[in-house]
Amino acid sequence: MSDDERGSVRGVGSAVDRRRAARWGGAVLALVAPLVALGAASCSTDDAAATAPPSSAADAGGRDGGGDVAPLGPKPDLGPNDVTILVPLPVTKATPVIMRGDELTDDKSPLVPRALFDRVAGVGASTPDVSAEAYDRLHVVAVRFDLCDHGAPGPCTFGGGARMRLVLQPITDGFGADDVGFHVFYNIPEAEVPRAVASLGELARIQGPTPGPVRPSPALVAGNAEYAKALRAFVARYGGEASLVRMTLNAQPIFAAAIRWTFRGVEKKGGAFEDMKITGTSETLQGVILLNEASYQVTPLVDTPAGLAAAIDKAKFDAAPEAEKRAMLSALAAVDNPLTHGPDTVACVACHASTVVAHTRAKASGIDLRSVSGAYTSTRDLAVSGGKSATTDRTLRALGWLGKEPMISQRVVNDTALVLDDLARR
Repeated sequence: MSDDERGSVRGVGSAVDRRRAARWGGAVLALVAPLVALGAASCSTDDAAATAPPSSAADAGGRDGGGDVAPLGPKPDLGPNDVTILVPLPVTKATPVIMRGDELTDDKSPLVPRALFDRVAGVGASTPDVSAEAYDRLHVVAVRFDLCDHGAPGPCTFGGGARMRLVLQPITDGFGADDVGFHVFYNIPEAEVPRAVASLGELARIQGPTPGPVRPSPALVAGNAEYAKALRAFVARYGGEASLVRMTLNAQPIFAAAIRWTFRGVEKKGGAFEDMKITGTSETLQGVILLNEASYQVTPLVDTPAGLAAAIDKAKFDAAPEAEKRAMLSALAAVDNPLTHGPDTVACVACHASTVVAHTRAKASGIDLRSVSGAYTSTRDLAVSGGKSATTDRTLRALGWLGKEPMISQRVVNDTALVLDDLARR
């Protein structure tokens, strides 16, 4: 979507919030100082990053926050599993590890409003994508934090508030998670950002150091009740109807004979939710059918970045000379590079299919993905540890679960590294 189309969402961190940040910034820091002190053993202050002025949108390639920036104070030492938290599955649909979608948040509204679920799921249509009863089985399976909206590529620019991003999936007793995912975005006003970051620091203190790649939450896998309670409190504080700004769906329709997926979403503009357009088209729904060996039929198909359309078509890739194959793999690398592309600049299927397509095509062609140009680089661990994420073409799950198998895409890993870099330089 264009910047103009998304402007109202960025505006949720409103002028009122920015004035509050300026007026109450000291009070907020005083409020969170004891919380930060609890995690002092795992906290440090990056003086260079703390004193450096934030980059402009033009300099950083990021999104202009357009407001005052609430100072963070001492910054907690966070790792990948502190800002991208993959929640292990509950034993049954009635026993959430964190929260169900129908549970009330601190603002006394459901985490996921029923009416919005029905709209995005297509409940009431002649052929709904997700059944109405799935709402009662909807669980939080992932919690992500970002310092900005991050729809456009590049590092964050600050002053427009942060985001809590949740992934929720319906849970079937004895089976695990359905191949259905709702990605729900909540605005965290700028005045609340210091408290949110301090809360993440407290979670990190409880969990302890977790070096290595993004993986199912070490603390939750170990059954740490204190961590689960604190994470639930974080979700309940920043979730709810008032702060919800966007909700998207990636699902295998319940009545589909073929292996296929549907992508759609809604976004708040002004006071109402409007259907999101698939980037590069005027359509509001994208359909994807698995043909064979990570080869997909996509409608509508958007060749952005150039070479993506051929890369996801096995026959076209196999028939191309090596130089063109490398160009196609570079297109997939560009999709996964948050400095090159953001969710606003590529269609839904790109980020969801890139991991398995890239690994499948590279293996078949004998091309080392590390030799492909355009890939995201970082000093942080960018390994994909999400079970069969790089090898199974039976799902397009970027973060969450397929049955009982964890799924973590390369794009999520790269985004996580960029969030940590953004925190270090704020």
